[in-house]
Amino acid sequence: MTAGPKILSPEQAAERLIADIARPARLLVAVSGGSDSTGLLIALSNFISDGSGLSLFAATIDHALRPESADEARAVAALCGKLGIPHFIRRWEGEKPPTGVSAAAREARYRLLMDVADAIDATAIVTGHTIDDQAETIAMRAARNEGEENSGLAGMAQAVLLDRRRWLLRPFLGSRRADIRDFLTRQRQGWIDDPSNIDPHYERVRVRGQLEQESPFDTAAQALAAARRTALSDEAARLLREHVTIAHGVLAHIDPVGLQGDAAVRRHALSLLAAVLGGRAHALGSDSLDRVMAFLDGGQPGRITAGRVIFDRRRDGLYLVRENRGILPLHVPPGGTVIWDGRYRITNPASADIVVGPTAPDRDEALALFPDVPPAIAMRAVAAMPFIESNALLSTEDRQNKGVAERSIVQPLLAPFDRFLPQFELTLGIQFAVLLGCDVFPRLPVKDSSRKR
Repeated sequence: MTAGPKILSPEQAAERLIADIARPARLLVAVSGGSDSTGLLIALSNFISDGSGLSLFAATIDHALRPESADEARAVAALCGKLGIPHFIRRWEGEKPPTGVSAAAREARYRLLMDVADAIDATAIVTGHTIDDQAETIAMRAARNEGEENSGLAGMAQAVLLDRRRWLLRPFLGSRRADIRDFLTRQRQGWIDDPSNIDPHYERVRVRGQLEQESPFDTAAQALAAARRTALSDEAARLLREHVTIAHGVLAHIDPVGLQGDAAVRRHALSLLAAVLGGRAHALGSDSLDRVMAFLDGGQPGRITAGRVIFDRRRDGLYLVRENRGILPLHVPPGGTVIWDGRYRITNPASADIVVGPTAPDRDEALALFPDVPPAIAMRAVAAMPFIESNALLSTEDRQNKGVAERSIVQPLLAPFDRFLPQFELTLGIQFAVLLGCDVFPRLPVKDSSRKR
């Protein structure tokens, strides 16, 4: 049996992060007051000194789900005051959903952390996720989809790009909660125990109880799954780079050579290519992928639709484009920003409303925009492009400047990667960004140990 990665003490994990991070850097530590995040804050503060090129900040998100939460946030603020670390409190305001509160709280937490990170121009957000959290995450994902092909068995990535602009780092993924609490005890530092962590209403708590009765977490298996996922993603990126073109952000073409080769690589590339073109946050599901792969491996010309995308097999390769059904118009108020069809972020800088919708297909325009493409495919591609018009009279200011539609800001999205891009998929995400003409991603601020140099 292969040995897994070495378990790191909190001090070793903090020291490794500080050694690996590019400088200068501003680290925003997410601190709830629990043992894991408090241990991370203390460990990092012990290693960061004046003149190191590193600055430490902290933020606590008050989810307002328990009466004690505001006092707990103030307790973290007091600790940060003693340590000389600037601290921010953000509260999740508004009505909470009756169901799915954990997922909603997670979304709110990341959104509010990003607000703080933007305000201080943080290099990275740092969280206290541990090996224990990793084990629970993998167990929950395995229960939903068994088998080696389940990419969820790789667990949480050491680094995740949020909103395509800020990195989140998890230096404690190689550390155990018990060791972190021993460290805090030696430091004579207490922590807050959240009662929701023992509430069996939550799936994670139930899984935690089950894992306590089982053998220790198999770090070697997790490391192997993470390496497998990274290698698969890198090969899918190579397939895209060598065999795929995307015209005007809507029409992808895979040459005949790209339709051959390793089936797992093709599946991975196609599942995410379909998600990007279809504006879906998740890769194409296994059942849909099975249908697509069977169709392609049959080698005959024809069409199949999956995940809102038409797969059109011709002699010169495979064309993929968003199907024309369900592309709905959307109003954008002055100064507003909306996500249209899951594929574009539209910003209206004018003083009049605008409407974004599908482009009315015109044969001459289609053939001009997509030369050397079969006319029927070119017509579908044009109809998937955004068309912007004003639904109000232009103001004097707007008339004096460019038209509303011309001045609107249209940015392509990478639907499956736009909110969270795990380090496993970084090379693939970058390749999609190149193909669609997206902004360049910020560089990973730490050494990337998941790939050989």
